[in-house]
Amino acid sequence: MDQSDDGPRVCRGGFRWHALESLVVFTMGVAIMHFIYGGADGVPGHDSFYHVKMAAMLPEHGLLRDFPWLRFAYFTDEGHGFVSHHYGFHALLAPFVHLSYRLTGDYLPGARWAMATFLGLSLVLIKSILVAGRVRWYWLWLLLFVFMPFQFFTRHAFVRAISPSLVFMLLIVLLMFRRRYVLTGLAIACYIHLYLGGVLYAPLLVGLYVLSSAVVPRGDREMPWKLLLWTAAGWLIGILTHPYSYGMWEFLKIQVFGSGLSPDISVGREWKPYRDLWWFAQMSGVLLVVWAVATCVRFRLGKPLTARELMLLLAHFIFLGLTFKARRFIEYWPAFCLLSSAFMAAPLLERVTAWCDRCIDKDKGKRAPWIYRTVTLFMIGGIFALVSMSSQWKGIRRIARCGYDLPAIREAMDFMRQHSEPGDIVFTDDWDIFPVYFYYNSHNYYIVGLDPKFTHARRPVLWERYVKISRGEIPATVSDEQYGEKVHVTLEDVREHFGARFVITDRDHKRLAGKLAARKDFAELVYPTTSYSEARNDPYLIFRIREQDGHAGSGT
Repeated sequence: MDQSDDGPRVCRGGFRWHALESLVVFTMGVAIMHFIYGGADGVPGHDSFYHVKMAAMLPEHGLLRDFPWLRFAYFTDEGHGFVSHHYGFHALLAPFVHLSYRLTGDYLPGARWAMATFLGLSLVLIKSILVAGRVRWYWLWLLLFVFMPFQFFTRHAFVRAISPSLVFMLLIVLLMFRRRYVLTGLAIACYIHLYLGGVLYAPLLVGLYVLSSAVVPRGDREMPWKLLLWTAAGWLIGILTHPYSYGMWEFLKIQVFGSGLSPDISVGREWKPYRDLWWFAQMSGVLLVVWAVATCVRFRLGKPLTARELMLLLAHFIFLGLTFKARRFIEYWPAFCLLSSAFMAAPLLERVTAWCDRCIDKDKGKRAPWIYRTVTLFMIGGIFALVSMSSQWKGIRRIARCGYDLPAIREAMDFMRQHSEPGDIVFTDDWDIFPVYFYYNSHNYYIVGLDPKFTHARRPVLWERYVKISRGEIPATVSDEQYGEKVHVTLEDVREHFGARFVITDRDHKRLAGKLAARKDFAELVYPTTSYSEARNDPYLIFRIREQDGHAGSGT
């Protein structure tokens, strides 16, 4: 393989061979994700349904400026402006889901196709970075990809901006390594439009590379001014041209700090740290051992680190630290750990390759078959190791299944569309159920969803009301810290403070269902039957809230 500092110029057979290898690698990534889904019905995760619905609605509704489907979620200080920080992801997702709808009558398979495509692209970019870094035997490192922590794969199975975000991060690294600075700036601008997290991640990656270039030994030291200028331009262009730039910084402040790094209320599990370090070490054992061995050998060789090696090493440590802070960063850290391992081991592999070449020259090629057989045996051994870990892959497939009873939800949402007026507000028994209800029923509006901080940050007392009612802990008293008063919470707040016409409960919220069933003057059970004793164990119950005069509300 003949390579320059800017990447490969000739790659075993030229461009065609390089393209063929990339196609094979892409197919591997797609196959891995399809294997994980394994004929699943639906999509895993809560927010996945929201993203599929938004992608499906995009051609008809365009870029939304407000989001009426969440009546008490506030994305800006004024409480009216909607910030869709995933709108670019929805645009990428739209062709997949609409093609799927035309072929199958369902949007969800297309979402799975999209996630498989993005994982394939990530694997191609990892391979391209290895080639750009002149890492020998990169197929062995690609084989190591299947030994990533299982939560890396389950996170990437969610229909979220996780996978395309990693694609753009890897693309930025590749373009920097190949000194394609103009394209790096363009990639950063596109990344910001894909996902607002790019506002933070892109400068982080560029900053690490600039820092690494500035602190390596004097002979290799440089200050990549062109990189700084072009990436700063791309960053500014991405921000200034973003359709939701008016609420960008406010949104990021709530999302990153309010929900992410310093939450003051209960948030999604993805923002919580790993409590059991030994369990984390076991999950990531193969990758951590390979990285530790590669790093020890690299420092044992005594050669100073290059800018690329140092940049990937620092990225590895930063994303590992973030992973310990919030487990959601498991979606990024393993990729940088794999790349850091490969680059740290590159000098050793270079020596081994040189030794093999000398053996081939000395014996006039007689030992070449032995060398190739050794490499093949390594790959076969890896495959057998993967088979021996089949229980882990079964666990990955099990976790990647949809956790909802979709037929039951479809029936309940069909009932709501038929027996309610457009825009009637539905009080849900939890904030994270909103996406799947919204996917099947955008006829109605809901209370809260997507992130509890979008309500709590603006109206903390209202959020506390919602928590008490949804848990069935009523009557209750909560504190209004702003005015130093006590606020009484009752079941009537569903109607008086939230304006809800319906309440939907599931099996996990029987306490709330029991409170509603006991107040026949306030609510009546309308689905699946009108008898609570008969329906109390059904998956979903729908109560209609009566008007203040005791009459039934809308939809009668």
